[in-house]
Amino acid sequence: RSEEEQQRKTERHGGSLETQRAVNDALRFLANTQEPDGSWDPVKYGGGRETLVLGHDRKGAGGDAQTAITGLSLLAFLASGHSHLEGDYQETVRRGLEYLLNQQRTDGNLAGNARLFAQMYCHAMATLAISETLAMTGDQRLKPAVEMAVNYSLDAQNRRSGGWRYRPGDGDLGDMSQFGWQVLALKSAELGGVKIPSEAHQLMKQFLQSCSSGNHGGLAGYRPQQSPTVTMTAEALLCRYFLHGDVPAETANEAAQYLMREVPGSSEQNFYYWYYGTLAMFHTGGQAWANWNHHLTQTLVGSQVRQGDMAGSWEPTGVWSGYGGRIYSTAMATLCLEVYYRYQIK
Repeated sequence: RSEEEQQRKTERHGGSLETQRAVNDALRFLANTQEPDGSWDPVKYGGGRETLVLGHDRKGAGGDAQTAITGLSLLAFLASGHSHLEGDYQETVRRGLEYLLNQQRTDGNLAGNARLFAQMYCHAMATLAISETLAMTGDQRLKPAVEMAVNYSLDAQNRRSGGWRYRPGDGDLGDMSQFGWQVLALKSAELGGVKIPSEAHQLMKQFLQSCSSGNHGGLAGYRPQQSPTVTMTAEALLCRYFLHGDVPAETANEAAQYLMREVPGSSEQNFYYWYYGTLAMFHTGGQAWANWNHHLTQTLVGSQVRQGDMAGSWEPTGVWSGYGGRIYSTAMATLCLEVYYRYQIK
């Protein structure tokens, strides 16, 4: 993820000087909004609001989601090659990592003070941040914390369905939204040298299959046997790439055609969907990626705040942004625009 490598891959995969400038401005904003303890505060920047997404009252769960928001912010720096060992934001990343590690409990849980609806999201996003740091830098001092976090995730996996839900041991089969973050975290840990049992892999593949539908298994719903949605289809497609490596062309194409019905900018701002859609379409490649990327860059570059104290950020006005606030929206948008060089593709 050197600067030269970033520039080469950005140009190769559809980015531009404008997308990289947007990333640089966003990282500057995130660095300037980090708290003295190394965290990022969702409430201070508009998070913790209850907006009743999909008609459910989650009690403003994002207000206590510091470890998730901190994890997402760190991922934005890591994706551009900044770690606690190198880069222009070395100190920012170091302080963020120390905050997360200080939040970890003896059982490996990284959820901090998060409440019911946010607990496992927080754990997974924070685990993803420290796992990606380990995989990226090889700093073995992080490995014990990653192993503890992985063990907590594995203990929370439903042994019948292979999924995850809001908290460990609640007997629920799980949902695709929780599942995706766990898959990303465990895959990054594996890349960092942490062994994931084959049984856990098989269970994950089993859960993915249980949520799949469509003529070629390319679509996916929130829960097993539920109707597909674009967000869950995007998340499931990315999980297929991470769990299976190669995805059958007819499966990937079915998913991609479904996602193209709702490209970025065609409906309400939804950074969660755009994040998974961007990573999934990037791995799919071809014309589907070119079309998605066109809409993504037009939308994100055009909507970034350019002036004032919030310059470099994105407004938290869309789906889910009320929970995580401006830091969430900015971190997620930045990760979308770093896709060109964050993950290796074949």
